Amino acid sequence: MDKSKSYAIQYVIILVLAVLIGSILYYMAHRSDLNFEVKYSPDYTLTDNPLMGFAPDGANVELCEKTKLVYIPVKWSEWEPEDGVYDIEGLEKRYNIDRWKKEKKHAVLRFVCDVPGDVEHMDIPGWLYEKTGTGYFYDTELGKGYSPDYEDKVFIKYHTRAIEALADYCKKDYFVSFVQLGSLGHWGEWHATDNSGRSLMPSADICQQYAELYSQNFTNDRLMARRNYDFCVTGGMGVFNDMVGDHTDTDEWLQWINEGGAQDTKGKNLNLLTAPNIGMTAPVGGEFTSGIAMDEMLGTDLGEVLQDISDSQMTFIGPMVPDLTDEKYSTALDSIVKRMGYRIYVSNLKARYDFSKNTINLDVSFRNAGNAGFFFDWPVTVSVFDKDKKQIFWQGLQFDLRKLTADEDMTARVSIPYIKEIKDEFYIGVSITDYKAEDHIKLAIDSEDTKEFVGDVQLIYHYMREKN
Repeated sequence: MDKSKSYAIQYVIILVLAVLIGSILYYMAHRSDLNFEVKYSPDYTLTDNPLMGFAPDGANVELCEKTKLVYIPVKWSEWEPEDGVYDIEGLEKRYNIDRWKKEKKHAVLRFVCDVPGDVEHMDIPGWLYEKTGTGYFYDTELGKGYSPDYEDKVFIKYHTRAIEALADYCKKDYFVSFVQLGSLGHWGEWHATDNSGRSLMPSADICQQYAELYSQNFTNDRLMARRNYDFCVTGGMGVFNDMVGDHTDTDEWLQWINEGGAQDTKGKNLNLLTAPNIGMTAPVGGEFTSGIAMDEMLGTDLGEVLQDISDSQMTFIGPMVPDLTDEKYSTALDSIVKRMGYRIYVSNLKARYDFSKNTINLDVSFRNAGNAGFFFDWPVTVSVFDKDKKQIFWQGLQFDLRKLTADEDMTARVSIPYIKEIKDEFYIGVSITDYKAEDHIKLAIDSEDTKEFVGDVQLIYHYMREKN
């Protein structure tokens, strides 16, 4: 072969290889900037989220307008004024339930049979008293009222029916999110005494039957008990402290949580099971005590109150709350809500381009930096938007928000097709919505670059290819 031709062929081959190698290098370089990693810090100040904060009485429109939660106390006498007739219309009107549902609020509910007052009265229906009449009219330092005989079989029969009806009503949607085990004792707080100070609470085995009734029927809601009873803790229930603001009583309550103990009844004592750190796995609620002036609790006692709320790992406080409309309390209220609830955030975002599949493998890591856990398995979705913020990709994560902690990442991977719509620019967003996609959580990320929403999707990263 002519040497000149041979050299020419070799030259062409080298040229082709050079172009090919150059193209590959350009291709790889173009896609290498799809490899990125971003770390985020938590915003501890974020408080505007559902299922946490103050929970005023649902009848108080002015206060509830300022909160995400409302409180619904249900007296049996009002729920079932006639035998087998449940006054749903009265309940909804009394607590403005239709309005709060439209405003995407959630509710805390407690069913009560005995509320001490200034005059002798009953909080169970009159027709039920006629069928039982085995309870006790009391007149103590707590007030006057009627404590039913909670061990009476007829009472238990009709109570079971009333709770089943109330639970059926709550199951129609997800408005009621937290249910406190009421039913027993003064204010449904699982303590009651006669005029001589003897306990009117039923034996522990009967109390457990009442707790199981709630567990079997309120299946959409997280349950809570006044104390850390063994059968409640093992059943995954939370707790509530209705003496917030009273440091002595709260300290005793925290001692029950951390060390266990026992509670007197008419029969076998109730056992309290140690449950340190319970607020990360089950809800902790309660309300301010009415025995100390609010000005005192939010004034000279504020330091102790804040520490008690932090130590209790509280998610909400209500229905006894400060006047949320009074500016003199604004600084104290801000300090309180910052110590309650969850702070879910994306802690790390890592992307790697997969040349073999032409996809971007995105690892999204989450943490909860709050003082309390999140207690519902709300769906989590990652979305990708083009430069015009049109959603072009989304994928739900196999992810359980209830398991998030402050110290360890939980990571899920998403494979994003690298298509022409996102070749030069795209946005990554995350949404955490309720079961009906009517409400969403704001991620607690400490960055002004993550505050924009497209619908319920919070944008957390903006990619733009560098122009050469």
